[in-house]
Amino acid sequence: MEPMDVNGGRFYARPLRDDDAIALEQAMTSVGSISAAQQEWLNDTAYSWAVCEQTNVNAVAIARYHDGNLEVAPVDDPERDLPNDPMLPPKKTRDGVAEGRAAIQRWIDGFLPLYQAEQAR
Repeated sequence: MEPMDVNGGRFYARPLRDDDAIALEQAMTSVGSISAAQQEWLNDTAYSWAVCEQTNVNAVAIARYHDGNLEVAPVDDPERDLPNDPMLPPKKTRDGVAEGRAAIQRWIDGFLPLYQAEQAR
């Protein structure tokens, strides 16, 4: 399948891009590389995302779903305060990890089985 975004409200997950290389290194996940992650999407073998706060495109976490396991690792310190719109409640990196995980898990539980059933036809 083509890589897709997962909207989770305050945090969203988007497919990894070339400019996520530093975040990928900092998160220390099982994602081998951005190009490998992109190929895994196309082969339907694993799905990886950068979790971002809604007002910023920089990754606060890196997520990967593979073989029934969802891994979500923070980029940098989990207790780091995230820059955000002052009208919104303050959030930390750990909030992005938790909220990103929840949004992706809903995608795994809701969309992915339907997609896989369609592909099996």
